[in-house]
Amino acid sequence: MLSPSRASIRTLSILLAALLALLPAACGDTEEGAGILAGTPLWAAVTSDLACGEAVDALIPLGADHHAYEPSLADRGRIDEARLVVVNGGGIEGTLEDTLEATPTAIHRIHRGDGDPHLWLDPLAVADALPALAEALVQVAGLDANEVEACRRDLDGELRSLDAELADMIGTIPEEHRVLVTDHEALGRYVERYDLTVLDTVVHSHSSMEEPSAHDLEHLVEEMLAEGVRLVAAEEDGHDDAARRLAEMTGAPFVELPLRLGPAQSPTGTHAGMLRTLTDRLVDALGDHSDHDSDHD
Repeated sequence: MLSPSRASIRTLSILLAALLALLPAACGDTEEGAGILAGTPLWAAVTSDLACGEAVDALIPLGADHHAYEPSLADRGRIDEARLVVVNGGGIEGTLEDTLEATPTAIHRIHRGDGDPHLWLDPLAVADALPALAEALVQVAGLDANEVEACRRDLDGELRSLDAELADMIGTIPEEHRVLVTDHEALGRYVERYDLTVLDTVVHSHSSMEEPSAHDLEHLVEEMLAEGVRLVAAEEDGHDDAARRLAEMTGAPFVELPLRLGPAQSPTGTHAGMLRTLTDRLVDALGDHSDHDSDHD
């Protein structure tokens, strides 16, 4: 029979071993956080803001073309281990969406149904998407409902202020100048929100990966010259060869527009910064250049 002192030591040893066994699991939970992933860097940033700063990693790397990205086996493993994956939907994540169809992990899609899926280009559309995303963060990822609601209200206010700021910027463009041609069908929500017009697109697709035929390009040249369109715009760092050729053929200015997040410390490193940069470039390209034009009369 063990003495009282030896029994106490043995009991303490058993308790200590049990506590040590629990430490790796506890540390793992801390490192993994709430287990939230997002398809794109932009939605990772928005989701993190809504989750009050909770870490949210993007599956598609910063700077990568969303439409061309091919998920790896490592991506599949990360998806399967996550609690929640937030994606834009509507084809924006390309072939990553096929991988998402095969996972048991909960998927929250921001865009549902038909229409232009580039809804992050409209701050009010993002604000409208926040309540459903907040519910997923609480119900699926297990975040605190009161904290998420407080962060949602803050983010909603920021988005509505940004919307008013962008509207004021676009308001400086004369109405007769607010027409452009784009490389693909990406600006639908933006131009609808801020009273611009896209006369036509180089390719009739939500993806920048498509290429126009020679006949389509010739028809677009005739259309632009007939309507006196002032600008050809294409996605920055996208597949813009055809759009550049169109600008050269018509003599219209060409401008690249940021539609994805840039590096963290760059002007396009935040959602608001990206939209301000996009709007700045449009205002500069479409603004009143009457003094400049008169020099060439």
